[in-house]
Amino acid sequence: TTLEPLTLVASVLQTCQRLPPLRDELYCQLIKQTNHAPPLARPSSLHLFRLLSCMSCTFLPSRSVLHYLHFHLHRVRAQGSGGEVERYACFILDSLRKTRQREAVPSRQELRAVMFRREMSCTVHCHGGGACPITIDSHTTAGQVVGKLLRGLGLEGSRNTFALFERGRQGDRAIAPRQLLADVLARAERMSRDEEQERPPWCLYFKLYCFLDIQNVPRHGLEFVFMFEQAHECLISGHFPAPEDTLRLLAALRLQYLQGDHSKGPLDLQQVYPVCRLRAKIFQATKSNSQSLEKRRTSFLDGTLRLGLRTGSLRKQKMEEEQMLEMWMREEMSAARASVVDKWMRLQGMKQQEAMLRYMDIVMEWPGYGSTLFDVECKEGGFPSDLWLGVSADTVSIYKRGEARPLERFGFQEIAAFGAPQPSTFRLTAAAREMFFETTQVAEITKIMKAHISNIVKTDSGGKTAPAAVTVTSC
Repeated sequence: TTLEPLTLVASVLQTCQRLPPLRDELYCQLIKQTNHAPPLARPSSLHLFRLLSCMSCTFLPSRSVLHYLHFHLHRVRAQGSGGEVERYACFILDSLRKTRQREAVPSRQELRAVMFRREMSCTVHCHGGGACPITIDSHTTAGQVVGKLLRGLGLEGSRNTFALFERGRQGDRAIAPRQLLADVLARAERMSRDEEQERPPWCLYFKLYCFLDIQNVPRHGLEFVFMFEQAHECLISGHFPAPEDTLRLLAALRLQYLQGDHSKGPLDLQQVYPVCRLRAKIFQATKSNSQSLEKRRTSFLDGTLRLGLRTGSLRKQKMEEEQMLEMWMREEMSAARASVVDKWMRLQGMKQQEAMLRYMDIVMEWPGYGSTLFDVECKEGGFPSDLWLGVSADTVSIYKRGEARPLERFGFQEIAAFGAPQPSTFRLTAAAREMFFETTQVAEITKIMKAHISNIVKTDSGGKTAPAAVTVTSC
């Protein structure tokens, strides 16, 4: 069957990936066995050429064996008469020219494509539910796909940087421009086997990465829509510092943009408002003031339940406290929903474009707009515990989480080193200070800082000064 050779090929490649000395031996065996393959190849010969094709897309032999492999393939092609064997020889020669070190064995989708000399397809998603099917091969990089998408969308002239991301349960992870997309898909396939029902489902996502020029983007163009959608995404995730009233106005403007004038019906507050902020507010209230929960008990509970809280078991009391917090959350949600609807009704008659522009005017009033914010906790450095680390085009800022003004701001010229001494620790050395932050996003912080430094170097002729030599460390 079709699956049997596929499974066999994957097993062989996995063995050679673990044991590199076997690669030359296997290449030599296949050269020997395909040395006199007839032009009208038998199925057994085609299987050998398919295995050779998959190997050529995964790893290369040593230089001496590679030289002999080239000679063998040119000889097979010269002896052919336009049949399958000759086409496989041409395919393998082209792969050998393009292949570089792979991270892991190709996915089953890639192996199927390579065995029959076809491209494979995947889908790239973007804001607003858009999706674009693309075709790639074993050698396509993320940067090549981004370039193709930019040309297709007419955004190739943008001064801001776009990128592909892996979007899944752990959030968005940027894919480096030189990364082979086939390796990304192979890793995703392995993850899907380990976690059969990942929520949200894994996908490739296309969006802005580095904000380099936010003031000169045409306000009626597609790039501005990307900025709008991304700003709202940050707001929903709780990464936009603003007073409660401003957040509710932004939620109303988003509803006006999506649905037009107010209409009765169910309202999913989580789609337009940072509900996570309400949860954080309640958590902080109960954490900072132990009497807050008791006050809520007084306002919500009758004497019977209060008596149960006093006399019941510890387990029962804990369960009832959780119920009380949930009731508190529902009350806060109800108040926020009513306020958002009230503000939405006041926007009667506002056009979609006007709602988007007003939304962005409010967002761009924050001096930190254009920064990518990461949730971090202070380990050493003299800061409060819960922080944001903001990386922008020319600075790295440290904010108390939820506040608009930075506690500290360092230009890239002041940064001497950054990196990861440990897997969940980010180290920043700037202005003769060494700071340590706990975060699960060490790799993402490091990638975007490298990207911004690279952009500064590229635009040095535009009046910016290239940063001093920066040391990057990794665990």
